[in-house]
Amino acid sequence: MSWLHVIVMGATGIAAMRAALERGDLDEAARKGALAGPAVVERALGSLDRATRLAAIAAAPIVEDRAELLEALARAAGGADRRIAIPAAAAARAIARELARHDRPDDVAEDDLAAWRGTWAALAMRGDRWIELRVLALDTAAALDPAGLGVDLSAGLHDPDPAFRRAAAAIVTLPAPVTSYAALAGAVVGDSDPDVALGAAQSLCLSMDPDPATNPRPVLDALGAAGFSRLRALVTSDRPSARTAVRDVARCLAAEGSAESAAALRALRSSH
Repeated sequence: MSWLHVIVMGATGIAAMRAALERGDLDEAARKGALAGPAVVERALGSLDRATRLAAIAAAPIVEDRAELLEALARAAGGADRRIAIPAAAAARAIARELARHDRPDDVAEDDLAAWRGTWAALAMRGDRWIELRVLALDTAAALDPAGLGVDLSAGLHDPDPAFRRAAAAIVTLPAPVTSYAALAGAVVGDSDPDVALGAAQSLCLSMDPDPATNPRPVLDALGAAGFSRLRALVTSDRPSARTAVRDVARCLAAEGSAESAAALRALRSSH
């Protein structure tokens, strides 16, 4: 097949994708992109035309060899057009989560995953981006991360945006790795947002094995006196929206077993 023929076929595929999108048929746009193949979709992702890019984004999660589009999707997500950036990040998250659910394809190397993870982690940590985009980027990086964190947890939990800190605390894979205990406990003690502190506490307390014969000391020691003082204040506050988190955090108070924690648990039970 000549290069001219390849170029013509690519242009035809892009035109078909764009035409379907302009008719309002997003599914057909995605199908046309999948038929055209990953090289055509990648080319369309770099187009200056918004409709062409949106059609390519719709096709990205279903095209063959779609993992290879994670870099191009990151470039689209890092741009100034919100209507392009957020769908691109959502498409990347879908691809990354699919990768995480299955054995890694033979043609995807560990170095590829590390590079894609680094690109999406860097985007997640960009404070000048929309929070919806940053959380999608965090989810994408976490799906590509064997540890399930995506970004450096300490950095994520010190982000200026509480919504991002909440997402960083919630994304920790359970049971949380021991190496994350210090960062999570620090958020419990020091974060000004109660929901961030509760989310971090949930990740810690749900990491304790429910078997009473298991030693809970690593989690309890990480929280320390300051951590339990904050937990007692959190569980006794009137926060109906946080009842599930409070119930999970109560596991730590029960394991700690002090008179103060027992009193907090009694107050919690009486309020529910």
